[in-house]
Amino acid sequence: MPRKRTNAPDQIEQDFLDALDRLKAGRPQNAKLREKVRKGKPVKVNISTVAREAGRARGLIALENCRYPKIRQLVMIAAGVPGAEPGNRDDVIANLRAQVAELRMQLAQVKDHAAHHLELRTRAERKATDYQSRYERLRQKIEGNLNQAERKVVPLFPGQGDGGDAADES
Repeated sequence: MPRKRTNAPDQIEQDFLDALDRLKAGRPQNAKLREKVRKGKPVKVNISTVAREAGRARGLIALENCRYPKIRQLVMIAAGVPGAEPGNRDDVIANLRAQVAELRMQLAQVKDHAAHHLELRTRAERKATDYQSRYERLRQKIEGNLNQAERKVVPLFPGQGDGGDAADES
């Protein structure tokens, strides 16, 4: 299950993210973990299993002041460790800024999409108005040039075309 490429700065971080996703989905690629799943035993999401699944040293995410604190945070949240949420204001602010940037990007995309559809609708309305006016002009021209006798349309019910009532003839 290849993961969509993220903004991970290096391959090691990407490996940890992929491993975490596979463990959450219950489809590890590591032989020992896969054997555990095959036997029906649960594979817990923790620092050791994520590191084993990623094929990396657990020391990279094990300590609080580790090299990949974001990955450690994600593993702790996935493991359900209480108090794993961001602990200081700087982490919270950084997360919120990232969310704001992502939402602004999505808003710009939605605005572009809406503008495109508004342009298409405006064109369609102009065409409809143009076709309606052409139809009216042609209809008036035909009605002005032809009287009732010259028309080539034959009514299905006698008397209906000349204003008479078909029910009166029965």
